[in-house]
Amino acid sequence: MSRVPESQSRRGGRVARVAALLAAALLAALLAGCAGRDGGTAPTQTVGAYRIAVANRPAQPVVGDNTLLIDVRDGAGNPVAGPTVVEALVTMPAMGSMPRMESKGVVKRLKPGRYEARYGLAMGGDWTVEVWITSPAATPARAVYRLSTSVAGVQFEEGARTPSGDAAASDAEAIVLDPARRQEIGVRTETIGRRHLKTTIRAAGKVAYDETRRAEISLKFSGWVREIHVDYTGKLVRAGEPLLSVYSPELLAAQQELLEALRPATGSHADPTHPGATASDSAMASAARQRLLLWDIPASRIDAIVRSGVAQEVVPIPAPMSGVVVEKNLVQGSAFTAGQALYKIAPVNPIWVVASVYQYELDLVREGMIGEIETPFLGAASRRGRVSAINPFLDPETRTGEVRLEVANPNGDLKPGMFVDVVLERDLGERLAVPESAVLFEGNRRVVFVDLGEGRLAPREVQLGAKSGGLYEVRSGLKAGDVVVTSGNFLISAESRLRASGSK
Repeated sequence: MSRVPESQSRRGGRVARVAALLAAALLAALLAGCAGRDGGTAPTQTVGAYRIAVANRPAQPVVGDNTLLIDVRDGAGNPVAGPTVVEALVTMPAMGSMPRMESKGVVKRLKPGRYEARYGLAMGGDWTVEVWITSPAATPARAVYRLSTSVAGVQFEEGARTPSGDAAASDAEAIVLDPARRQEIGVRTETIGRRHLKTTIRAAGKVAYDETRRAEISLKFSGWVREIHVDYTGKLVRAGEPLLSVYSPELLAAQQELLEALRPATGSHADPTHPGATASDSAMASAARQRLLLWDIPASRIDAIVRSGVAQEVVPIPAPMSGVVVEKNLVQGSAFTAGQALYKIAPVNPIWVVASVYQYELDLVREGMIGEIETPFLGAASRRGRVSAINPFLDPETRTGEVRLEVANPNGDLKPGMFVDVVLERDLGERLAVPESAVLFEGNRRVVFVDLGEGRLAPREVQLGAKSGGLYEVRSGLKAGDVVVTSGNFLISAESRLRASGSK
């Protein structure tokens, strides 16, 4: 057996290693090229204990679906591992009558340190992107970016550590301001406590017909229209009022069958009590009468036919309910078949008002609540309605839920299609409350500065509930007796960030 010289073996190993390195480099270049085509390359920013890079896919954001590619590494440049939570929130502030819009990214971990956040843009323009990094191994961090549907790429704006929701950790991050500096900033404080709260929900509403009381007029036999009494859509009708008169060979034959069954063999008039009437005649008469009843011919009209002894060639069809005709599918002389929809009638009293309530207010709405219906067009005082149903889903475009109110409308002045304002009020009882001016909104976090005394001001992350006037309900993060900053807190937050960045 031949042996390969040792020098030749070493050369072969080096060649194999070089080939492997070249292949790895080529694969990395291909992956980098793909990343550049999908979302573009992004510079890295140091934010707190992390190095963060964010790119968008496609590189120039579009109205509709987009993806953020987020790379998170520790201070040494290694991909973060372990229970690290990455959150992304894309927002556009309120402008004029347009409310604030936001899209929370659906984040998926692709591999250690690599995440994607899928989100949607409702309209073109400039948007703010906030990326939050939370890990037990380091202080939470927040990075702020800007993106625009008219420019490619994601621009970094700022980054900082975020205050912890834990009171002890938050107090350790307190900053100290001397009295002169507090006066310059205009710091004002207030002691919080429990307050009686009522929250008001205002929503846009639209008047609609009561769907549970609508009726469709269709007949159970075929025939022709002889006369139309209600001849246009929109006409108000009352229950029992004739809608149309029809001729039907089937209906005429059924009447004649009833009269024949009631007429004794030797008599000339229908009389079921005549001695000549048999049990068979009585059974046939009952069957014929039942057929007419099943065809929705009123019992009073059947009795009138029996008394007269003459079958009616033309039979009027009455309205089953009062309301307005919303659909008419016939003209004079029309032929119709069994089951064909001839009219549709909807009631105008009571009426529905369907209110579009934002998702963050839906939890405050309960069935049975009384709401005020306001409209400037009627000139009358507002009227009241009762919440009868809350839709269990949201409109995917407006992110609102429909709340249905049943409203009395005896005069018919609330017309379907009319827009109105709906005001709902919920009594929350005694709750811990904080002034609205004390709360700073940082993405999906709410922060309040607490005065610890001796010039120390500490940030506290709070969980808020409903808003009542100029107050927010506090669910966690504060306690009764805490002294909170109500004026100058924005400048305090900016100063604390400056000091934090200067200490790095």
